[in-house]
Formats: sequence, C-alpha cells, structure tokens
Amino acid sequence: MNIIILIGQQVRSGTNFVGATLSLHPDVVCIPPNISQGEFNLFRDSAIKEEIFNPIVSKSFGSGLNKEDFPKFMKEYGALWVNILVEKYNISEGKTIFIKSPFINNIDLWSLAFPDSQIALLCRDGRDSVISTIKAANDKRSWHTVTTALKKRINFYSGRSFLNYTKGWKNSANKFMQVQETPRIKKFRYEDLNNSEKGVEGLLSFYKLNSNPSILKKCINAPVVGSSFGIHKKGIVKPNWKPDADKGKYVFTGKWHKWNFLKKEIFKKRAGNELIALGYEKDNNW
Repeated sequence: MNIIILIGQQVRSGTNFVGATLSLHPDVVCIPPNISQGEFNLFRDSAIKEEIFNPIVSKSFGSGLNKEDFPKFMKEYGALWVNILVEKYNISEGKTIFIKSPFINNIDLWSLAFPDSQIALLCRDGRDSVISTIKAANDKRSWHTVTTALKKRINFYSGRSFLNYTKGWKNSANKFMQVQETPRIKKFRYEDLNNSEKGVEGLLSFYKLNSNPSILKKCINAPVVGSSFGIHKKGIVKPNWKPDADKGKYVFTGKWHKWNFLKKEIFKKRAGNELIALGYEKDNNW
C-alpha cells in the first residue's frame, strides 16, 4: 500500500489546504476517507522510542536485542498502522493513503516507520501563521468556562498571544530549516501551492501521483477547509470545517499587511531572520 505524508511546520501552516487538494485526486484516500482535515499525529513526541522500545530492549537481558534493531521495529510499527487503516476504512488495493500531521518534530521517526513513503514538509509565512493561530485560538467555544474565556481575552488584548505565537513560529521555522531534503523528503511553501497549477503539479509529481489536466483542475478547485475565518451558522466564530467552494470570501495570504508599526517591529525583532531565511522577505524593510 502506497503512503504519502505531509508534515506541517506547525498548526495553521496550510495542512488542511493540502489535504483538501489531495482529497480530490482519484488515487488518494485521506484519513478518514473523504474528509481532508483528519490528523494522524503518530509522532507528536518520541515516546515510541524513549518510553517503549528503549526500556524494553534495556530490560530484556540476554535477548540479543539492542538499539540497532530500532529501524526494523519502526518498519513493522508503520506496517501495523497501515494494516489498521486499510482494515478500518476498507481501503482498496492500489490506492494511495494520505496522512498528515502539523507537528514537525521527529521526521526521522516518520521516515523509519514508512521507509517507502514520500514526505512533504510545509511552511507558511510566519506573519499570516501568527494571525491565523491567534484567530483560531481566540474563537468562542460553547464549552469554554468564564475563566477560560477571560484568560483568552487577557492574552489577546495584552499582546501575550502575539508574542507567544511569534516565538512558536520562530522555533518551528528553525526546525523546518534544519531538515535536510532528500529524494524522499521535500520542502514546500503554502504560498507556492495556493491557487498555483505549477505548485500543485510539483506536489503531485513529488508524491508520484498522476497529474493530468483533469486531475489538476479538480485539485486546484478544491474547497476551502479549516480556514480560521470561517463563520458558524449560529454566529460562533471558529475554523470553517465545512468545505466551502466559494474561495472569493477568503484571504489566503498577506493578512499581516494591516499590522501596525509596533507589531511589525516586534515580529522583525523576534522572528525576522527566520522570515528572511525562508525567503518571505529579502530584508527587514517591510
């Protein structure tokens, strides 16, 4: 069974956009099927190695097992999950399973668990990422207590959310840049894929998927899913998880242009170097 993987730089990096795009490819099955926003956070941390494999091996006296057996263990571990997904969702032979996670840590574990897979890494302009993250995090939820809602408002209006999410993007950007590309691992920018036939064709090519004109057209016209600016029918602002074919109501890039001077200067000071390193700006004169 063919597996393709997408790892986001962090949450709000565009993984749902790519999921919606690939969900329209006839050879691809998302997890869960037909719904592109499902995450498969298999390696959000390194527990499989540090808390399971290593302790068992270290305590299995005289077994001959050692840390050199970890790659074999991981290959079997990945195959186990593939079998579970195939059986649970009755996935047909010949289909390509697409899984994604917005956590860039532990790329090495993903690579070991699925040694024959293509792994795409996705980054996004930190300014738009921060805006989207703050918007999604500050949304009202019916289950929020008064205390929770108050804390969110304080963090928002005090600027703490802006500072924290800027720092978070800086850290994830550095992790993204530290990953070395290989024939199996390739980096993409959200902005280069959005509404770009060339970009989507490049992604499909990397994933070794058919990209004839008909398929490309379907993928390019994929509905919007997971936008932080979606509006719930009851008036509760939250990410729009219902596919919306009307892309005209959404702004995908350049949301940060409305920032005031202070926000721009803070971001430049805290994460400006990473923004330049990823090619979003040539210098800090923006």
